[in-house]
Amino acid sequence: MILVNAQFSDGDSYRELVHSAWNGWTFADTVFPAFLFIVGVSISLAIPVRLARGDTRSRLMTHALKRALLLFALGVAIDYLRIPSHTFPYVGVQDHLQLTGVLQKIAICYLAALQIYLWTGLRGSLVAIVGLNLVYIALLYLYPVPHCGPGVLTIDCSFPGYLDHLVLNHFQWNSTAFDPDGIGAILPAISSVLFGVLAGEIVRRQPDAPRRALHLLEAGLLLLTAGMLLSIWMPINKHLWTTSFAVFMAGLSAIALAGTVWVVDGHAPQTWYKPLDILGRNAIVAYLLSRPIANIPRVHLAGKSLYTSVLAPMLQPHIASLAFAIVVLITVYFLVWLADHRRWRLGL
Repeated sequence: MILVNAQFSDGDSYRELVHSAWNGWTFADTVFPAFLFIVGVSISLAIPVRLARGDTRSRLMTHALKRALLLFALGVAIDYLRIPSHTFPYVGVQDHLQLTGVLQKIAICYLAALQIYLWTGLRGSLVAIVGLNLVYIALLYLYPVPHCGPGVLTIDCSFPGYLDHLVLNHFQWNSTAFDPDGIGAILPAISSVLFGVLAGEIVRRQPDAPRRALHLLEAGLLLLTAGMLLSIWMPINKHLWTTSFAVFMAGLSAIALAGTVWVVDGHAPQTWYKPLDILGRNAIVAYLLSRPIANIPRVHLAGKSLYTSVLAPMLQPHIASLAFAIVVLITVYFLVWLADHRRWRLGL
């Protein structure tokens, strides 16, 4: 996500690190659903252990609520501070309070999915995946949006956009454009976390690492195929978080998890994936740090900057933009590594 967000400009960005304009998908579009998916995996690995340890469901619910509120507040704060900003000290202030955003959406989806799994278990999670998506499909295709009608899935006319405008008007990312992180498309996004819960159940219940990887691969291929078949009727669209998008991305995420299990589980710890381990333990911190850090190399000192004076003259624009983002990622990683080395952790 840092590589996606830290591109120098939309016009010069590396193609696969740019979100799809509307229908379809790029590599950049896989990151958010994969994050929600792995949140679900973590839920199904953590909750049974804590229940077995003697924690009550009410206590776990309270802890999850505090965690979600902190995550939501961090999202509101970082979006309100208008990061990135292109002038020193790289932080400005928005002219309105924004309640939508990546961290806010993660907080809501995490809390909802955890409650479903905590109180209804695996069977309830399966029912919720089907139910949430059926309700969303009905709203997408049957609800008569004023001045648009039912079943319109355009950037200017859709049920999610209408609901966001109705409920969140003046509290969105942009009140005049479609907000991909609003509440209108929250139902299938919650199901993305629940797909991760199902994958976590495979990981938890299958002690044999090769079989664990095989079952995840089989599930991933099944979901991938289902998502592609659904896309014949319903486009894969991250902005609307269509059911075809949720199912397809759950399949990709399960396949990626299968590959990770195959490489990592059952083997002695390897030094080559230590950097990924450090980033994984501090993912939210890395994301928060990346927002202001991405501005520092943009600033001109004595008429020169990293991109315009060093990278752009040597490389093609999209390669220069990618190199710029890599510099930001390396800087973020160094700070995260330093925090991890000193055992500084955000309470999430």
